[in-house]
Amino acid sequence: MAEIALPRMGPLVYLDEEALSVLSGYGVCHLFTKGTIIIREDERQINLYITLSGALEVITHVNQREVRLATLGKGDCFGEVAIFEPGTASATVRAMEDSQLWYIDVDHLQTFLQEYPHAGCGLILGINTILSQRLQQANKLIKTSQIVPGFLSVRSRRVAAAPTP
Repeated sequence: MAEIALPRMGPLVYLDEEALSVLSGYGVCHLFTKGTIIIREDERQINLYITLSGALEVITHVNQREVRLATLGKGDCFGEVAIFEPGTASATVRAMEDSQLWYIDVDHLQTFLQEYPHAGCGLILGINTILSQRLQQANKLIKTSQIVPGFLSVRSRRVAAAPTP
């Protein structure tokens, strides 16, 4: 795999220069042209992506309408859930402009974690920080929009009571 100088940002913020250099060799750098779909909702997804340049949009479909969930730029990552729970993508990611991405598949990431556990901990900490921020944003949206989830708690699996009129 081609080596590229990964920047110390986003999920890579806790890695030193040596770890960034080593990690870069485990992944692939690719230029996606404007309009290219990188991840398609409901299709198998096994990669962690980091945006090196460009802009991307995260979209989903609701009632046959395209809904933009987020815009991603330099230093943002996506696909991080797939490295913990490989499966199908929960949304589509499309390049809004030509975008350079670095990505790593689950197998190469696991090899990196086994061979460089200290650097791997830094990477996992960076990803965990991003996931925590996204969870806080989702919780805030649920609270401000007064959305009643189907389950009160992921841990309890108790069904929420129907809202009173």
